[in-house]
Amino acid sequence: MGIGATHIDHIVIQSNDSAATAKLFADQYGIEIKRTMSRPGTRAHLEFAKLQEVIVEFAGPGEVQPYDEVKARLGGFVLAVDDIHAAVTSLRESGWDVGEPHPAVQPGALITGVRGRTNGVPLALIQYNARPLEENSQ
Repeated sequence: MGIGATHIDHIVIQSNDSAATAKLFADQYGIEIKRTMSRPGTRAHLEFAKLQEVIVEFAGPGEVQPYDEVKARLGGFVLAVDDIHAAVTSLRESGWDVGEPHPAVQPGALITGVRGRTNGVPLALIQYNARPLEENSQ
């Protein structure tokens, strides 16, 4: 079964304090944080770094709640594909539970999640240049 994956686009690290987790990676491992944002509609706090061609996304709540310690976990892998609709069809024909492609935060991109059969590792597929850029303003 081929889905047309071209590379790992990004890895998500989820945390109860994404800014603190990003700072730890920056301070301890020399990973430069290149971008910080709040996700529209969810108010999630996101910070991004890039290791060669792979993006590391630190994701957490917009408002950090009091905590005893920062806790982080692998939030998932996102694979870039050439044709997200063909990938979804191929996976579904093989019995996988895959969501409908929907607009991603990245301009012009579509994304969808793969549910189950991943041994507990969250997995998503993304296709860039999958929709007109003007759709992002709607």
